[in-house]
Amino acid sequence: MKKVIFAASIGLLAIATLVLGRPTTAFADDAITASVKTDPALHAMLPKSIQDSGIIKLATDAHYPPCESFAEDNVTMVGWEPDLWNALAKKLGVQVKAESINFDGLIPGVQSGRYDTAMECISDTVEREKQVTFVDLSISINGIFTREDSPITKDPLSLCGLKSGEQKGTTFVQSVTELLSPLCVKNGKPPITTNEFASADATILALLSGRVDFLVNDASAAAYIKKQSSKPVKLIVLDVMPKQIDGFIVKKDNTELADALLAGTKALMDEGVYDRIFDKWDIAALKLKTPGINLVSKGATAN
Repeated sequence: MKKVIFAASIGLLAIATLVLGRPTTAFADDAITASVKTDPALHAMLPKSIQDSGIIKLATDAHYPPCESFAEDNVTMVGWEPDLWNALAKKLGVQVKAESINFDGLIPGVQSGRYDTAMECISDTVEREKQVTFVDLSISINGIFTREDSPITKDPLSLCGLKSGEQKGTTFVQSVTELLSPLCVKNGKPPITTNEFASADATILALLSGRVDFLVNDASAAAYIKKQSSKPVKLIVLDVMPKQIDGFIVKKDNTELADALLAGTKALMDEGVYDRIFDKWDIAALKLKTPGINLVSKGATAN
């Protein structure tokens, strides 16, 4: 997917700017994490540098519920991914130090070694696998968000000739330029005009102001987007849009960390912790039956 969520007011946008780049190890106390027991054998799989420090440095873009977002204190990260990475860290016998940055900085941050891993409902693609290694563990379903009074329907051709808004660096852009717009042209319709914005907040503001006609975003964010929007917004799920596989990313040569994250995830699945987290956030439809490394290039699909 990648996915983003939006603050629907300038005030919220300012808050998001203030917390961006602030590292935090403060998370909501969660009974699920408390129930997890550390596995010394899994701890031993981690790179020695992480074993010695006891810290996994993780980057995210914490403005996308239900994946992750900041609580009212603007410090605590909440969401199904923080629940998962905290449970996984405990299983591995370490702690996560998470930092929120811009989404388009996640892959470069991991590539440079500034962060050990990143997680933000990041969709696995063949192109991204050329840059980083994915530890895949969930799926995502994208949809069209538009104003309530929009004439857009479940027919993808109803998007033809309209203006879309997507956050720069996300797979949402490709959904329009490589799938939806070519479909219009193939059927003799005018193409979709794509507008890219630096932040998710900017995309929703563009939609509400009428600058763009629709957005592509993750369907699981619908409740939050509708709640935060100052005008009525509706979600339309199109049959032509495929599901995607998401996961952690690590540096391409960091096979030790990738293997440890995968083994820890499998352990959480075997113990029922994974199911509890997804059920808690009412996203059972996003569970991936079998996690793995770089599943997309291996031919796996979420459909």
